[in-house]
Amino acid sequence: MRWIFRNWELKLGATGLATILYTGLVFSGSFTEARIAGVPIQRINQPNGAYVITQDLGNIQVHYRQQSGTSAPVTTDSFAATVDLSQYDMQRAGQQQSLPVQVRSLADGVSWLDFNPTRVTVNLDVLDTHSVPVVLDRGTVPSGLELGVPSLSADKVEARGPRSLLNQVTAAQARVSIDASGIDFNKQVRLVPIDARGQPVEAVELAPDVINVQIPVTTQETSKTVPVRPRLGGATAAGFQVNGITSSPAAITLRGTPAALASVIDVTTDQVNIAGLATSRTFTVKPVLPSGVRLAKGEPATVGVTVAIGPAQASRTFLVGISCRNVPSGSSCLPQLGQISLTVGGPAPAIAALKAAQITPFVDASGLAPGSYQLAPSVTLPSGISPVGFAPPEVPIVIARPTPSPSPSP
Repeated sequence: MRWIFRNWELKLGATGLATILYTGLVFSGSFTEARIAGVPIQRINQPNGAYVITQDLGNIQVHYRQQSGTSAPVTTDSFAATVDLSQYDMQRAGQQQSLPVQVRSLADGVSWLDFNPTRVTVNLDVLDTHSVPVVLDRGTVPSGLELGVPSLSADKVEARGPRSLLNQVTAAQARVSIDASGIDFNKQVRLVPIDARGQPVEAVELAPDVINVQIPVTTQETSKTVPVRPRLGGATAAGFQVNGITSSPAAITLRGTPAALASVIDVTTDQVNIAGLATSRTFTVKPVLPSGVRLAKGEPATVGVTVAIGPAQASRTFLVGISCRNVPSGSSCLPQLGQISLTVGGPAPAIAALKAAQITPFVDASGLAPGSYQLAPSVTLPSGISPVGFAPPEVPIVIARPTPSPSPSP
């Protein structure tokens, strides 16, 4: 220990002088101090056969000193922060270990004083390889399709990755999507490493990672019941119209593939010719089947179509007077409107032949005391003709009694 205290006066003086010079430099402004954050930590000297599980080592903050007169600004690129992975103990691979961060300045006139953090947690693992079976995920098979025995270009592949993750891989999954058209599946499919729950495992590579998958697809037929829609052609006789159309059966069942039946909402018939008809008639016609479908077993090959034909309906409006019925004895009924409008409807020939003289609307004044009233009119019409409406719907009337003449003076 004697050498430490040898010439202690000189050593103490040198220390004091250095302190005075440093203080002078600080107060003379020969350099500045600052801090900068966001300097990324880089990995160096990764061991052979090792996989870095901790991909992102984060950033550090650097406390630095810059000499005065240095024009270049200090940025995160002014420093290099590294972690030497060769210091990681591979005997404990797969475990988190704390390694020191090393920093050096890359800019002239800039030096670092301290930084934070000084250590980071790193996890490395050993790369390994083993064989895993290929499994097929068929996805959702469209309705009406059946899949045959699949053929794979490989039933096993090599999986390579960090041992801790590789041990989770139970299979290489090939997921396919079957087209609803029913065509055979024959495509290249990319493989995905999965664990026992069917979830993908990251950071594991497969070789090969693409295989060819062939799956024969057959179409199942199904049935669908749709209504029959008769198709008419031609026009009825003059003055007549179609009042209704019925078919027997009203609906038929079809067979076909789901794709062929998907757009079928009804089945039409061969054209039913009603040209010149003045009476109802039943026709026997064939249904027109859409492409790719057929009648289900037991369905009739023909359809009975009944067309109900009757006189054409028409309407007509008359302007007519109105009368009173069932006027109380000794009273008079006085309609306050000279005419009202009456619309009637019925077969066109009968409407055309109807005369205004055949129409006499009336109001029922039975039991009414003298006074003013609003009464709904009624009308009696020839058979087959019915009233559609009155305008106005009510008629103002006055029920009155005659004023007695004064007796002559004696």
